[in-house]
Amino acid sequence: MTPQTILLIGAPVDSGKDRRGCLMGPDAYRTAGLAEALGDLGHGLRDLGNLCPAPATVDPALPAHLHAPAETAGWTATLMQAAEKAMQEGLPIFLGGDHSLSLGSVAGVANHSAAMGRPQFVLWLDAHSDFHTPQTTASGNLHGTPLGYVTGRAGFHGFPEVANPVPEENICILGLRSVDRAEREALQSS
Repeated sequence: MTPQTILLIGAPVDSGKDRRGCLMGPDAYRTAGLAEALGDLGHGLRDLGNLCPAPATVDPALPAHLHAPAETAGWTATLMQAAEKAMQEGLPIFLGGDHSLSLGSVAGVANHSAAMGRPQFVLWLDAHSDFHTPQTTASGNLHGTPLGYVTGRAGFHGFPEVANPVPEENICILGLRSVDRAEREALQSS
């Protein structure tokens, strides 16, 4: 294994769903010894601490049933910027719990890849495709939208623009077992 400079970036995102509890994710990974385990594998390591969401306001074009859309849009902006910057310095690992953090982290890595003239590929290990848009999620959980967002699907009003969408053919979803009707219809044409 080639040693890497790994950057641990805490993202205590707790806004992508209606249940609380993901705030503790970054600290749980740290307490469990993730940094030490990566160091034992010979990697250089820098822990950049926890991020905070950028200020954002709710866009009136978003559906009213979404959970904390302004906070999630703020996290997306912060994570996009952090991912793009971190990719210039090493291999970022985002520590969190709510996978709405993928909205910004994947988009930021895609921006870096585009700047380097390289394609972006995504391996999505999840029971859900997370290909919803804010308009198609019946639950209002924005953690069900990351792949919809990073592929450039419409409807993410008030979220940062996706400048470099990940081509759908560059995404591999493993572990898929639960797909909502709206996602299934969108994926059929993907």
